[in-house]
Amino acid sequence: MNGKAASRIYLIRHGETANAEEVCFNGHFDVDLSDEGEKQSILIAKALKNLPIKAVYSSDLKRTQIGAKFVADELNLTHIPYKELRELAFGDWEGLSISEVNLKYPGKLKERLQNIELFQVEGGESFFQLKDRVIPKFKSILANHPSDSIVILCHGGVIRTILAYILEISVKNLFRINQPYASVNIIQYYEVGDPVVDLMGGSHCNIGLSNSSDKKISIQ
Repeated sequence: MNGKAASRIYLIRHGETANAEEVCFNGHFDVDLSDEGEKQSILIAKALKNLPIKAVYSSDLKRTQIGAKFVADELNLTHIPYKELRELAFGDWEGLSISEVNLKYPGKLKERLQNIELFQVEGGESFFQLKDRVIPKFKSILANHPSDSIVILCHGGVIRTILAYILEISVKNLFRINQPYASVNIIQYYEVGDPVVDLMGGSHCNIGLSNSSDKKISIQ
């Protein structure tokens, strides 16, 4: 049985991107949100507006900053962007679609899938390098909010990395954690005991249902 509730993290993926239909390797490529992505972001912001959230963080890329600003505005806060919360860097693949990568770099996608944790595009990062960048910043943010509810609105790879760290999942199994656009995850920390994760997916309207500071959240 876990003890008294401490920090609560609303870990949220940005909305749909403008190039979502092409399935692109966006990484550090500063793509905008689609109209649907903005609608998703607004729904999330409205679902969070009555919760006792003390801070809103994002990466410094606009697809997360747009959503973070919607959330912060509803809460009368100013969101804080960090470069360390950027998506995995894809180097030479930045902004390219899967079909373009297959054409320009034949065989490399298969190689990536076979060695997902160590594969590194020229000029990019491996998932181990992403972990080394993201987890220290996550710990730093958490240390500044020992008993607060906060929002971190960032990227699929970053969220999987944080959840894998908390749930002690190996890097090679990151993609066992599904994170569609605008996914919502809640991480509840306790003064004593392990943190517990609620993977809510796109259930934006149900965010507030887990708002009791005394309620233990279960994995779904």
